[in-house]
Amino acid sequence: MNELMHLVVLTPDKKVLETTTDSLNVLLPDGWWGILPGHAPMISQIHSGVVQYIKDGEKRYIALYQGTIEIKKSFYEPSEILILTSAAEEGTDLKEVQTLLEQQTAKLEQLAREADIEFNKIRLSLEKALQEVDVSNIGV
Repeated sequence: MNELMHLVVLTPDKKVLETTTDSLNVLLPDGWWGILPGHAPMISQIHSGVVQYIKDGEKRYIALYQGTIEIKKSFYEPSEILILTSAAEEGTDLKEVQTLLEQQTAKLEQLAREADIEFNKIRLSLEKALQEVDVSNIGV
């Protein structure tokens, strides 16, 4: 019997993928790692790029924008792989998932710029309000 691993990929917005897999290849800070059933438990950072996994003998891809990976091993259940990331796309066509991820990344970067602008506007308004407060009568 071929042992499988349980793979879950989560972003803050959605569950991108929940499936079983025979194997997984992922780029970690110290290079490419191959993950097979029975792999030792670990937690690591993942670089932006593509994760490759095998599902029913077919190569599939997950393009992701950085993140973390956790591998849990149990004697009684299949190994579990959890990937947490800001953005991810999954599919069988490598170029397509990379393109979709680039579009998602551009949206996230635009939202971050807009949030930064709003934060600075609020901070400046607060600083101005604090400068205008008359504290000479407090405690009198």
